[in-house]
Amino acid sequence: MDLERVLAELRKERDAIESAIFSLERLGRSGNTSPGRHPGLAAKSPTNGVNGNHGNHRSASLAPGEESS
Repeated sequence: MDLERVLAELRKERDAIESAIFSLERLGRSGNTSPGRHPGLAAKSPTNGVNGNHGNHRSASLAPGEESS
């Protein structure tokens, strides 16, 4: 058994464990928020069809060049 090889492998595992612990601690301090849009913002968005509002989309019944009033 090569003692130096075993020690090197154990040090490598220790570094990986320390890195995992550091990452988990950072996640715990950040308040467990995920990247991206806040879930409440989607419900307030004017383009998601809430209250009959479908955003600034033109009607499919308009001919090219016609404007809605």
